[in-house]
Order: sequence, then structure tokens, then C-alpha cells
Amino acid sequence: MRERFSGSLITVAIAGAAVSAGFSVSITQTSAQAPAPALTTPWGEPDLQGIWMDETDTPLQRPAKYATQEFFTEAQRAELDAQRAALGGKDNRRERGTELDVTGSYNDLFISRKHAGVRTSRIMDPPDGRIPQLTPEAQKIAAAERAFRLALLQSTETCRIEYRSCAGGKYDATPSPRFAERPPATTRYRSIAMMVRRTARRRSAA
Repeated sequence: MRERFSGSLITVAIAGAAVSAGFSVSITQTSAQAPAPALTTPWGEPDLQGIWMDETDTPLQRPAKYATQEFFTEAQRAELDAQRAALGGKDNRRERGTELDVTGSYNDLFISRKHAGVRTSRIMDPPDGRIPQLTPEAQKIAAAERAFRLALLQSTETCRIEYRSCAGGKYDATPSPRFAERPPATTRYRSIAMMVRRTARRRSAA
């Protein structure tokens, strides 16, 4: 009698374990087959709200030497990290209190201390990861804007000490008569608009 009762308990325990295991497997398979739906905004687009961390440094456009490469190798990332580490303090700050001393310190502040990212560019389209070339008209506009800014800088300390912001210009102690001109308003935005329109036309033709 006791043996029969003990055997019945064992049979019930085995049956219960089998049902439990089958139920567990069923839940696992169901959850694997039906992932949770992606969050969307009230208007139906992907909901990207949240806190986003940018812990690596990725160039806006792909450097020419990586023309056909979408991702860096680990060796390339290590090399880029070493190059970036050597940039700190590269500006000659000259005498304490001079403009070069101050600007050298200012520039050093904006050198990235992050590790190189995996991607070779933030731009993913066009596939070459590069900002599309400006149209001939946009290039003329950009050149005119640059010439205007250099004219305003020519009598400043920036050009006198031949700082990089005056590259292409020449120091002249006499302020430029172009100060009386109206600045080429919104030319930069017009250039960007032309570039965007050119890209749109190329996509529609493809």
C-alpha cells in the first residue's frame, strides 16, 4: 500500500514537471517569435525620445583615404586615438597674455578626447560618406562670402599675426572700405540649399 502510494506521488511529480517544462518552452518560443512592438509617436513615427550618449568621435564626412570603407578596423581606430592624443597642446601659445597665448588655449579646449568610433563618417547617404560638391553657382557665392570676410579681417590682429583664420588674406592697417557694404546676406544658407536641391535631383533621376 505504502509503495503504491509512493509510486503515485512520483508519477504525479513527473507529470507536473513535464507540464511545467512544456509551458516554459512554449512561453520562450512565443516571446522569441513575437518581439515587443517598437515604440512610436502619436503620429506613427519611431519614438526616439530618451537620453542618447555620444561616447565616441565620428567624423561628419569620410576621409578620402577611407573612400570605400564604411567601418574602421580596430587597428585603424587605435592609430586614430594615438594621433588625437598627440594634438593636445600643439598650438604655440607664445608669450603669456598675448592673443596667441589665449587662442592657443581656446583651441585646445575643442580637441576631442573621445576614442574613435566604428563608422568612418556620420553621413550615410551618399554612400561615399562625403558632402556633395557645391554647384558652380554655389561655389561663386561661397568665394564671394569668403572674400568679404577676409576684407573685414585685413586690419585686425588676426591678419597681422598671420593667424589661420586669415589664410588667403593680407594684413593692412587701413580698415577695408567694404565695411560700408551690405554683407552678402544668407549666402551660406543659399549654398546649402543649392547642395540639397542638387542631391534631391540626383536621387529622383536614379
